[in-house]
Amino acid sequence: MSNDTGISQKCSIYIVGPQNLQNEFYTYVIQKELSYPCYIFDKDLRPVRVGIDPDKANQGDRVLLLIDNEEHSFEDILPLLASRPLFADAFIALINMKENGGIEKRALKKNVRGFFYKDDQLEIFLKGVRTILTGEVWISRSVLLQCVLDGLRENTDTAESKNSLTAREIEILTLVCRGASNDEIARKMFISTNTVKTHLYNIYKKINVSSRLQASQWAAANISV
Repeated sequence: MSNDTGISQKCSIYIVGPQNLQNEFYTYVIQKELSYPCYIFDKDLRPVRVGIDPDKANQGDRVLLLIDNEEHSFEDILPLLASRPLFADAFIALINMKENGGIEKRALKKNVRGFFYKDDQLEIFLKGVRTILTGEVWISRSVLLQCVLDGLRENTDTAESKNSLTAREIEILTLVCRGASNDEIARKMFISTNTVKTHLYNIYKKINVSSRLQASQWAAANISV
């Protein structure tokens, strides 16, 4: 399908949310202004209207999935995509978002490509949809900057935590990650069990965790084990 959006590839758009007035309006506007077929799906990724078979009718299209953030958590919807070939390579964006909701960074890590807020004007919404369908990301500069700064701070905190560990603490943390008990660590390192507990207390404090599982996860992500 070719239209004035500058996108030559056929495209289909799916709204995951209730069949309410707002989502019906989105559907109408997308079809009228962008000339793309648009469907409303429920949280189980099933069409809300009987008789629609978009899996068959639109196979091979470029697909954009607009998840109604007011009604559904994107983190609940994303695991379902693997079971639907239609959405295997779909672009994903969130709609009906609240300003300063704080989920953009998590969403970007899950390959969400765009964010549309409750107060966005229609022109902005349509421009954002067009942008995402060209393969770009639609996110405000201020939100993107905040995500970058948060990421830099996290990397700095991780590096400082790692650098603050002593060689012995790293050795103990490595053994914890491999599933060794306190007694096993004590025997292997020729120290008492109480000394192991003291080391673990200091390790937890330095890397800001509160359990053996969290320490293992931190070690697996940040040191070679």
